[in-house]
Amino acid sequence: MPESNTTENKSAALQPIFDGLSKQEVLLQQQLGNRLNVYTTLSGKQRYNYLPEPVLKPSFLIVEEYRLSNFLGQYGAGRTVKTFSLLPGEKTLISINSYKKSASSSSSSSSILDSYTESKADEFESSIAQEQSSRTSESKNFEYHAEAEAKVGWGWGSVKASGGTSGGSDSAREEFAQNTAAATEKHAATSSASRDVEINTNFQVSEEAGVETSISREIQNINVGRTLNFTFRQMNQEFISILHLVGIKVAFFNGYAESKDEVPLSQLTQLVEKYVVADKQAGVIQAILDQIQWVYDYQDQPHEVIESVNHSASSAPAYWRFKKNLLSEYRDEASGTAFNVPGIIVSAKKHIMRTDSVIVESLLGQASALDDYSEGLQRERVSAQQNTNRRIQLDIELEALRQKIIKNKDADAAAIYQQIYTSNSAADDSGDSPQTS
Repeated sequence: MPESNTTENKSAALQPIFDGLSKQEVLLQQQLGNRLNVYTTLSGKQRYNYLPEPVLKPSFLIVEEYRLSNFLGQYGAGRTVKTFSLLPGEKTLISINSYKKSASSSSSSSSILDSYTESKADEFESSIAQEQSSRTSESKNFEYHAEAEAKVGWGWGSVKASGGTSGGSDSAREEFAQNTAAATEKHAATSSASRDVEINTNFQVSEEAGVETSISREIQNINVGRTLNFTFRQMNQEFISILHLVGIKVAFFNGYAESKDEVPLSQLTQLVEKYVVADKQAGVIQAILDQIQWVYDYQDQPHEVIESVNHSASSAPAYWRFKKNLLSEYRDEASGTAFNVPGIIVSAKKHIMRTDSVIVESLLGQASALDDYSEGLQRERVSAQQNTNRRIQLDIELEALRQKIIKNKDADAAAIYQQIYTSNSAADDSGDSPQTS
């Protein structure tokens, strides 16, 4: 593609960003020492902000790549949203309205844990940025990720390599894990709080543009002497959020976006040779390796995450890389389930989210609403029905006996059956009790 066409396409993509931007605003910010910066959000949208003029400070950076994976945990009943009672013989209509009924409530209740919207993705990214320890770190983060790509930088830690220890990288990694966990907790709590479910016993139809009709049901208490109580509870879903380290890169950066030079770990030697004088290169490489050789997981257990590769069949020099096929297991003691994720788990948290599902339980009242006379009538009705059922059962048994006699062709049994059956039939016709011997 010609270079002119590429430039035109980039300009067209950035045009919506600058629609609300004035030249006077940009000039004013420049006078205040701030520069216009265009960046890409987690949802892939392009935004702009102003960054202070960076400080020139050449440094080597350890760029760690993380993944936030969410798994389903336990599922069960949560808060009680409604209780009501039906009197004996009473019936009513109920309707259930959930947070997914309207577009506005559905948007506010969405979450990156179980759904996705651009607004929630941007909100989560902003929450991560607010957890940064300083505005200076946030500015460096924006400056480093100034390219218009769908990459998001969520942390910026300061590490001083001294004495061959990795304590600086460990503390920066732990701070990042805590910031991400805190932001995820706030995000889940905010979304869950918007997930309201209403149980209406006074049902009425209302017209709402773009809104589906809510579900309604008719229920009745068939008991004649006791109330029937109902309890509606909203179901909760547990999510297990696992933050795990999946890769490591190295970079050179002097504070300005155009100086960024990021390479895979396998090109560490070439990167150092490019920017460091010959007699210092070995010490710089070793200092970087000391910072990333071991990583502590969420249980404070050390893991070696990089390895040296030297193919004996090749004359190429050895190089370093993040370990291939490195897996970590998270086991949930409460449910007994286990999850395997690539890399090293640095944080594992549980979050409880409300759902749009409702469970209902019924409880029969213990106090009777009938007086002695009414209870006597009920007992007589029950007794009469029981006698009727016994008579029907005897008729069924008598018919079964007749079929058995016919099947076996038992003449003696048939004669006895005929004598008894005729005697009973005659007695029933005359109103007298049958005579049996």
